[in-house]
Amino acid sequence: MLQLLTRDVTFGLPSPRYWAIGCAYLAAYVALDWLSFVDPLSAFGITPWNPTTGVSIALVLAFGRAFIPWLFLAPLLADGVLRQFPLPLDAEIAVVTAIGGTYSAAAWLLTRPENGFSPALQSRRDLIWLLGTAAVAAAVAATGGVFLLSSMSIVSFDQIPQGVLGWWVGDMIGITVMTPFLLFLLSGRSIFPKVPELILPFLAMIGALFVIFGSATSNPSQLFYLLFLPVIWIAVRFGLEAVTGALAVTQVLLIAAIQIAGPSTIGITALQTLMLVLALTGLIVGELVSEQRNTQRELWLHREALGRASRVGTLGALAAAIAHEINQPLTAIGNYARVGRRALKQEAVDQASVIRTTEQIIEQVDRAAAVIRWLRDFIGAGSSRLEVVSVPDLIRRPESVCRADLEEHGIRLDTAVTRDLPDVKVDRLQIEQVIGNIVKNASEAITGAGCTNGRIEIEAAHDGRAFIVISITDNGPGFEPVLLERPISPFTTTKADGMGLGLSLSRSIIQSHGGKMTLGGNRNGACVSFTLPTAEKAPPGITT
Repeated sequence: MLQLLTRDVTFGLPSPRYWAIGCAYLAAYVALDWLSFVDPLSAFGITPWNPTTGVSIALVLAFGRAFIPWLFLAPLLADGVLRQFPLPLDAEIAVVTAIGGTYSAAAWLLTRPENGFSPALQSRRDLIWLLGTAAVAAAVAATGGVFLLSSMSIVSFDQIPQGVLGWWVGDMIGITVMTPFLLFLLSGRSIFPKVPELILPFLAMIGALFVIFGSATSNPSQLFYLLFLPVIWIAVRFGLEAVTGALAVTQVLLIAAIQIAGPSTIGITALQTLMLVLALTGLIVGELVSEQRNTQRELWLHREALGRASRVGTLGALAAAIAHEINQPLTAIGNYARVGRRALKQEAVDQASVIRTTEQIIEQVDRAAAVIRWLRDFIGAGSSRLEVVSVPDLIRRPESVCRADLEEHGIRLDTAVTRDLPDVKVDRLQIEQVIGNIVKNASEAITGAGCTNGRIEIEAAHDGRAFIVISITDNGPGFEPVLLERPISPFTTTKADGMGLGLSLSRSIIQSHGGKMTLGGNRNGACVSFTLPTAEKAPPGITT
C-alpha cells in the first residue's frame, strides 16, 4: 500500500502532505460529481454513473485509513456547492453518514492486513476481493440510501426498485472503472504502453459509439456489444493496467455520447448496466492476461536459474573430463620419469636409453598440451578436426603411450590389424584418446582383480561394408552385468575411484564420427568394440 501520509513528530498533527492530498480529493470529487450528474432520479442525485465512489475507495486504499473522514466531508461539500443542499440538513447528514459509513467500512475491511489484499492488484485474488467487497458495499449503500430517501418522501415507493438499481449500478461502475485505474496511476505504474497498435482499438471504440448512437434504432443498447471488441482487444494484448485506462476512456466517451444524443430516447441505466458488464469482463480478461505474463516471466526466471545450475554442473563435468583426459599422458610421463631415474641410478648409465626415455617424456608433455588444445577447441567451437589416417597409425600412438605402464604391471599388449585396411577420416587425437581410455580401463581392471599373465589385444578389421571395426579385449574380470544391461551413460562406474566418464566420453566421440560403440565379454574378460566409417564414407564434418 502506498503510505504517503506522514505526521509531524512534535505536535502529532497531520502533515502538509496530508492536507494537500485531502484537498485534491475534494476538488476531484466535486468536479466528477458535476460531470457525472446525468439522468438523476431525485434531487439528491441518484445517477447511473458515480465515479466519485471509485475515487473515494481509491483514496483510502492508496493513502491509508487516516483519510476515511474525508469520505464524509466530500459528499456534503459537493451537495452544498453543486445543488445547494437539496435535502434538509438533518436528512442530508443522515444520508451522507449512511453512505460514508458503508464505504468506510468496505475500505477498512480491504485494508486489514490479515486479509492479504494488495492495492497493487497483483493477483486475481486481489481483484476478486475488490470487486466482491464493492458489490456488497454498493448494494448496502444503495438499499440504505434509497430507503432513507423514501422515508423522507423524496423517493416514492414505486421508484424504490429503480432507485436501488440505478444507485448500485452507478456505484459499481465508479468502483470498477475508477478504482483500479487510480490505484495503478497513483502507484506510478504505466497505464498505456507506447505502441502504435493502441491507436487501432481506440479508433474502433469511437467508431462503435458512432454506430450505437448514430443508428436509426430507438434502443442503442442493442448494439452495445460493439464496444466489447476494442476493450477485449486491449485487455488481451496489453493486460490489466491498459484495460483499466481503456475502460475509463470508454466511460467518458459513453457519457459524452449520451449527453450529445440526449437522454430522452435512451435508457441510461440499461446502457450503464451493459457498461458494468463490459468493465467486469475487461478487468477479468486483463487480470488473466497479466497473470499469464507474470507466470511466463517466473517460468523464464526459473529456466534461467536451472540454466545456471546446469552450467555449474556442466563445469563440474568438464573439469572431471579434463582430469580424465589429462590423466593418461601424466601417468605415462610419471612412468617414463621413473624408468629414466632407474637408468640414471645405474653405475653404467645407458645414455641412449636415457635419451629415448626423455624423448618419450617430451612426447607425452606435447600430448598433454594437445589434449588441452583439443578440449579448448572442442568447447569453443563444438567441432573436430578431420584428417585421413591409416588404421595402423591410428593404433600405434596409444599403443606406445600405454605400453610402459602395461609392462610395469606385467600386462602384455598385442595388436592384430588386418592388412590393406582402408583409411579412415577422423579426428586423430579424439580416436587415440578413445583407444587409450579403453586400454587404460582394461589395465586397471586386470590389475584390480589381481589377474596374473594379463593380456590386452587390439584388433582392427573391415566389416565387409563401409566401416572399420576396432575391438579391444582383455582377460580381466569382465564388465559388471549392470553395465551390459543398460546404455552407456555418464558417471556410471564400478571402480571405487572412477569418475564414470571414460566410456561415456568415448561413446560420444565415436557417435560424433558416425560410428557405434558396444560392450561385450563375460567373466573371462571384457570386450569393447567400436566402428569408424572409411574415408570414402565418412561424413563431411563432425559436430557435437
